[in-house]
Amino acid sequence: MHQIYSREATRAEIELIHDSALWDQYEANMTLPLAQLKTLSHDLELSSSLYLNHASTFCARLSCGSVVEMCSAVASGRVHNGFAIVRPPGHHAEPGAGFGFCLYNNVAVSTRVLLDRPLGAPDRVERVMILDWDVHHGNGTQRAFWDNKQVLYISLHRYENGTFYPGTSFGNYDQVGGESARGTSVNVPWPCSGMDDGDYLHAFQHCIMPIAYEFAPDLVIVSAGFDAAQDDMLGGCLVSPAGYAHMTHQLMALAQGNLVVALEGGYTLDAISRSALAVVRTLLGDPLPPLPRGTACSLAAADTVRRVIRAQAPYWVSLRTALEYGPSAVPNSLTASTLNAATTDAVHGAALTHVTDSTTDAAAAQISTTPSAASVACIPTPELLLDARAARLWKRHQLLPIPTHAGLQRNQALCSSSLMLPTTQTLVIFVHDLANLHKDVQGAPYVADSADALVQWAMERNYALMDLCTMVPLPLQTVRNHSHGKALAYPDDPTPSALNEQIQHIWDVYCAISPVPKVFLVGLGTGCEVLMHLITTRAIQSRVHGMVQVMGMNSIPLVPKAQRELKSWYLKHARVICPPTHPYFAWNEQASSGKRLGTVQRAHSPCPMETLVQCLPNIDSMLSTSS
Repeated sequence: MHQIYSREATRAEIELIHDSALWDQYEANMTLPLAQLKTLSHDLELSSSLYLNHASTFCARLSCGSVVEMCSAVASGRVHNGFAIVRPPGHHAEPGAGFGFCLYNNVAVSTRVLLDRPLGAPDRVERVMILDWDVHHGNGTQRAFWDNKQVLYISLHRYENGTFYPGTSFGNYDQVGGESARGTSVNVPWPCSGMDDGDYLHAFQHCIMPIAYEFAPDLVIVSAGFDAAQDDMLGGCLVSPAGYAHMTHQLMALAQGNLVVALEGGYTLDAISRSALAVVRTLLGDPLPPLPRGTACSLAAADTVRRVIRAQAPYWVSLRTALEYGPSAVPNSLTASTLNAATTDAVHGAALTHVTDSTTDAAAAQISTTPSAASVACIPTPELLLDARAARLWKRHQLLPIPTHAGLQRNQALCSSSLMLPTTQTLVIFVHDLANLHKDVQGAPYVADSADALVQWAMERNYALMDLCTMVPLPLQTVRNHSHGKALAYPDDPTPSALNEQIQHIWDVYCAISPVPKVFLVGLGTGCEVLMHLITTRAIQSRVHGMVQVMGMNSIPLVPKAQRELKSWYLKHARVICPPTHPYFAWNEQASSGKRLGTVQRAHSPCPMETLVQCLPNIDSMLSTSS
């Protein structure tokens, strides 16, 4: 173990991050008489959570300079790793102001110093990863490197819808970096207190480390606040010393082990000392302590990490294979020119339709008039896809949008004009999830949407059609549900009550008064649960002649136990088709529910979209044999 000697940061170093006026203001404050300084400190406590005395700026310079020295020693190879035990902390300090006990941003200044070293300097680095596990979001560090693609900033923190300190939306998962550095700000915003080792390690394994390996930093700096530690009086989280040790050990696999841990927050000395000791022992190469018995990820953490992955997937290749949904941001290549591309491909029988496959598409026409591609990103992806699909299906089949009642979004529900014709014999009610957005090998966006194939199938047979999109991206990854009989909740779902109200409204206002005698129900993904709600709340079995449910990886909907007659009807008339790796087959999940599941079949294809297309001949057969 080697001691790195402390020094004060210079004004030139601090001004690499902070405004020169901030330095001048702090130094002027130090010359105030004690009574005036006390008054100023009281005001700053109320406005910015800052406290000052006549030694404050000296301590801040010493803290900042010490972290610079430690980072330089590690980057140059004088030591392999290190722990900077410094106060005051720094990660809340923004370029123009201090906040939250932080005057200067120690880690940000140190990072900028090393990035700006001249070529050939032994401590020069090209890429720095900053991992902030303080229980509060490091707003200052994120802001300092918002548009800098050389710095990857990752923060795990309590967020609670922006109500937890520092109390802004800047720490939400959708804050991914400036226009020139998308993906270099990664926020894991915990929605509640009580997060523990299992939650933090789940985020590390599924999100943080894949991004870190892909970024390949030359140096890793940890903003090590220990206020998320178990027994901290304010943090409200439950990370154990062993949890901190395991996170440190994973970070040591990066940057050839060049790792600096810099102390940030923490309010209970015993908790800080135990946690810091576990980190130092890990840095020294001691064996890892065992994690507490029963360590496991909570549902809140799993949901949060899924949201983070969706937000970051457009910018990190390593996350795209982990997606249960399509990316939640418009990919960079989704420009006005690609939106106007009139291309449609067929792969395995499922239509893979570019986001707009017609130059007459109203959505594309509107976007193509905008001055830059940047304005395209202002349009949320679900609304963009709905508008494009509605325009496409109007051109091909004259499907009409349902008026936006009962919480329906524009173009969320479409129908054919034959719905009200007495000569129409069959009505198909199709409830499906939102198509997933992908990129082809050239980087052009396309939508895997076999729902268009079902529409075409229905139109070719002169069937009436009612089409409802759930606005939920189709879940494609196997997720084990240890609650068995309960349905899994997926991120960004509309509330179940909203979807249920929508399908009831559509049935009551449109389908129930339609003269069409024969009804067939088709569900895809979350749409299967919506149709289950419809048949359990409306007495429609006499009109419904069949039902096909094409599942994603969501749980199979169940007929309520109390509805015995419906259970018999559902078993006879419904076909439930699941991907080959669905939990029902992989782990015998929900098998104890028996007849309430309906007739469950294994699909040939793992792709629900492809399965839907393959089911169309079976639907023909079911309709032809129904009475």
